[in-house]
Amino acid sequence: MKRVLGLLLVMVMLISLAACSGSEKTGKSGTEGDDVEQIDIKGETFEVAVTYTGDRVTVFEEVIDDFEKETGATIELATYGDDYENTLKTRMASNSLPDIFQTHGWSILRYKEYLLNLQNEPWVKLYDESALGVIKDDDGAIYVLMISQLANATLVNLDVCKEAGVDPYSIYDWDDFTEACQKIKDAGFTPIATTAANAGTLANTVGTWLNYEGAPYDETEAMLNGTYDWESYKAGPLKYLSDWMNRGFYPEDVATVSDADLQERFANNQIAFFLGNDPFWLIGAKKLNEDGNFAFIPTFAASDDGVQFVGIGEGDTFGIWKDSDNIDACKVFLNYLTKSEVCTKINNATGMIGAISTAIESDESYGQKLFSDMQEKYPDVFYENLWDRKYMPSDMWPIFSNAAQMLFEDHSEAGIESVKEYLHQNYLDLYEAAHSK
Repeated sequence: MKRVLGLLLVMVMLISLAACSGSEKTGKSGTEGDDVEQIDIKGETFEVAVTYTGDRVTVFEEVIDDFEKETGATIELATYGDDYENTLKTRMASNSLPDIFQTHGWSILRYKEYLLNLQNEPWVKLYDESALGVIKDDDGAIYVLMISQLANATLVNLDVCKEAGVDPYSIYDWDDFTEACQKIKDAGFTPIATTAANAGTLANTVGTWLNYEGAPYDETEAMLNGTYDWESYKAGPLKYLSDWMNRGFYPEDVATVSDADLQERFANNQIAFFLGNDPFWLIGAKKLNEDGNFAFIPTFAASDDGVQFVGIGEGDTFGIWKDSDNIDACKVFLNYLTKSEVCTKINNATGMIGAISTAIESDESYGQKLFSDMQEKYPDVFYENLWDRKYMPSDMWPIFSNAAQMLFEDHSEAGIESVKEYLHQNYLDLYEAAHSK
């Protein structure tokens, strides 16, 4: 009996040793949770594809060099520049993707079937609330590490508002905003900044009219299933935009003004608001006028019982190809990117706002300050994926740009109808193209 028990004990020990040895091995199985920090990846090689160009590539290469020295692994960096999206589509078609790749705004909407679910990784608990609404799938899956985010709402020149007797923090809905703009115009300032071909003019704010809580129309299902007729778009956002044009709320040279000129005027206290833009734009304004006082606040609601929101898009976002042969090594690298000194270094190079606490807590940039101030003043704000990415078929963005140009050239009843029809037809064509593959 003692001999049998001894043999059993030896077998148990051998099995335990084999299990421990297997936990250090890299491969498709992957290691989950906090164990990722214990993985030895010395000698492993894997590919990382990024959208970066110029100085951003240089900074990311420095991050890779430090990682390789620390771990003994080798990263093959792929930078495709302007061909990034087409290259990724080609590699998707052949099911031969990079081990890690940036999802550039489409982790759920385009890439999720190719990505590994990372919801059990240790850094998931670091996410800011604003980020989860963009990257968390309906079933709770999270396919990417997002160290920074795009934020889209309302930019405010506080000095102009003060001079005109307007409290921007008291504006709740679009009717309040219209009244505020009239006071600003009467005080001799330009209320709203935009260029005629700015796609965001027709895309970044319209969720408050068309499908968010308290909106006068609920078109979510129609937009997503290809049956949207755009009549409510004409009655909502196009109606308000036309009214603002008639009231002279936009720059007189809106058809020809450049974004650089707009930014200079905004910085020099000539313009009050920019609808549907990112705090990054205000960083440029602050450089032009160090004494300027600016703010980032939510997009306004369509009514007093509607919801104010901030549109969030993926910033620096990295996913792991689910069929990679180097899953454990990839997880080690993603975990490395969450270190405070690493993610902050990348975010400072890109100028984006932190999406995880290790980046937010150590980021002293002006853009991060503006976003954090907004969160403090608006604790109940609604965060949503960028509207066109979630509700429109791919490639609608340039269509909105063309439509904005059309509207500023002719915002008569006939012109508005032409814009509506243009948007409707291109929406139908792009939806059909997206669903015929």
